[in-house]
Formats: sequence, C-alpha cells, structure tokens
Amino acid sequence: MGQKASSSEKPIKTVKRVFKEYIKYSESTDSQENKDTVSKALKRLQASSKEKDLSLLIEVWMYYDPTDFPTRELIEPIFYKNKEAASRAIHTRIRMRAKGENKENAPFSDLIDLQTRLSKGNQTIE
Repeated sequence: MGQKASSSEKPIKTVKRVFKEYIKYSESTDSQENKDTVSKALKRLQASSKEKDLSLLIEVWMYYDPTDFPTRELIEPIFYKNKEAASRAIHTRIRMRAKGENKENAPFSDLIDLQTRLSKGNQTIE
C-alpha cells in the first residue's frame, strides 16, 4: 500500500495522498513506509505551511491515528506557528462537523480542546 513520494512532490500533497489512502480503507494501522513518508512531509511543513493547507492538517490531526505514530506532535507546531489561521480553520471545522461527531467524543472533543489551547497559547500536546 505504501507509495513512494517523488522528490518533487510538495509535502502537503504527500500528506494528502497518504491520508486519502488511509481513510479510504478505514485503517487503524499503516505501513512503516507511509508513516515515514508522512513524518518527513510534516517535518518539511514545519518550515513552510500555508493557511489553505490547515483544513487538511486538521483532518489528519483528528483521524490519522496509526499505531505508534506521533501525528499530533508533528502537526501541532504548525498550528502554533499559524495560530490565528489555525483557530479560524478549527472554528470552521467545528461548525461544519461531520455527521455523528459530538463534543463528548474524541477526536471532536480533542479538537475543541486544541482550539482552547491555541487561544491561550498553551503548546502542551496532550
């Protein structure tokens, strides 16, 4: 299932490609190759991330949860670098929540907590 990213592929496109494959099959695990690919792409995004990419990163933060992969630790610094834009994107995501998501259940409740931490400037990753 792991697909090699071309060296010219933009990091956000790499994340999107792997994430789409992951959710397509409702997986709870992912190949080590995909984990490494996403990890490298997210590290590259630390240096240059765009506001328009934040909605995808929110979805990945919420739902890319393969075993032993630090999704949130890799993505949250991007949100903190772009606090205002990330807060707006999270607010939009909360308003447009998916059917069946509610404030009592993770990962939706975690998203609300993230929004609170962003607004307070608290970078503690839970």
